[in-house]
Amino acid sequence: MSFDRDRVESWLSQALAAGDGADGVEALFRGAVSSQMRLAEARVVQSSHVVEGRVMVRAVVGGREAYAVTTDLTPAGLRDCTRAAMDRAAACPSPAAPVALPEPGDAPRPVDGFDEPTAHLAAPDKERWLADALKAHRTDDLALAGRFHSGVRVLAVRSTTGVSAFHTGTFADLSLSSLERPAGHRASSSRALLDARIDEDRVRALAEETRAECRRAHDPVTVDPGAWDVVLAPAAVAELLTWLAGIGFTSRAIEDGLSFVEGRLGEAVTGDAVTLIDDGVAPYGLGIPLPFDAEGQPRRRITLLERGVARGGVHDSRSARRAGCAGTGHAVGPSLFGTGGGEPGHLHFEPGTASVDDLVARVDRGLFVTRFHYVNGLIEPRRAVMTGLLRDAAFLIEGGRMTRAVTPLRFTDSILEAFARIPGAAGVGRDLEPHGEWIGVGSTVCPHLLVPGLRFTSGR
Repeated sequence: MSFDRDRVESWLSQALAAGDGADGVEALFRGAVSSQMRLAEARVVQSSHVVEGRVMVRAVVGGREAYAVTTDLTPAGLRDCTRAAMDRAAACPSPAAPVALPEPGDAPRPVDGFDEPTAHLAAPDKERWLADALKAHRTDDLALAGRFHSGVRVLAVRSTTGVSAFHTGTFADLSLSSLERPAGHRASSSRALLDARIDEDRVRALAEETRAECRRAHDPVTVDPGAWDVVLAPAAVAELLTWLAGIGFTSRAIEDGLSFVEGRLGEAVTGDAVTLIDDGVAPYGLGIPLPFDAEGQPRRRITLLERGVARGGVHDSRSARRAGCAGTGHAVGPSLFGTGGGEPGHLHFEPGTASVDDLVARVDRGLFVTRFHYVNGLIEPRRAVMTGLLRDAAFLIEGGRMTRAVTPLRFTDSILEAFARIPGAAGVGRDLEPHGEWIGVGSTVCPHLLVPGLRFTSGR
């Protein structure tokens, strides 16, 4: 099955037609046709062709709203979904202000998010691209695990207010981890990307980088906690930026007074090396572009931080009305992970001028951090205090060169204060990488960073 425009819009029209008696109805379709592959123990363990699609209906009755979701895309299934949303809305208590569906916005900006080879990439091609890496891992007695998913995603929105938006784009989600097999402390390394396009050379390069780094990471040394100058790889930066977005730039964080930009617009909240934008058009040509949000509203380019100065957050239509401002096209809709609102989904950290070697060469004694895990950014949101652990290969830097691998350390620091210590554009990498978020279909595009004096508090 394919999710062509005529078919999808027919489903959404059927859902709207069942809304007789409602103040308004909005129907959102999300679907994907994908080739999915999983790896373990340096072998392909699963290959599948997956087709998934669902419709979420939002109904407004008497100024109250509710949602219903279905994967039954038959006329009866769509009708029942709409009626369920209406029944739930009618049973809700009256809100402080009546809910109204948004009117159509400006035409979304065009995006280049479809790559024909990526759309049709199949399991035999993926297995051929990974064959040398799988063999090399087995030869080195290393386990290679991960996923390699790719395909086409579709997003479409229609409403009784006249909203009509449709987008189809490709994606490649590649995540690889190498692991030493012997008992005891085992070295590991990883590489990942989430992008709209992929090719054989890129896959082979990531797989070889993962293997080579894992071999270098054996027999790590223990170093003491304290303030360490660190070079953060893009995967580590992306983890921190995702947390910054969640605690600082969502409409919910701003409304609740927990955001570090609330009440500080126009003020410096971090260093002038940091310019962070959210732009669904993918201005650097990387990541997963998306021209509109879950309400069918065009995604605006929003500058969140400009040379360290707070410029704003993002909104859906409802939070924008409460704030007395224009919506920014960042509605996500409710899910298992939240109640909706406006959330950043396409973060881009403006690149600097340095190569990775330049950044490492500036460090006399420090650490190279591949990525973090178990990060908690809710300790003190107004200062963006976070804690987390080194994950996979991390290396000691001595005299401007990476040397031995190190055992895990836990950092605890204000990321705003840490980023304020970045030494200008020379402390920001010039090359960008696209990484995925925890949930959703957005992406975070970021460089390597040199962060002096990141505070590590313990060995675990």
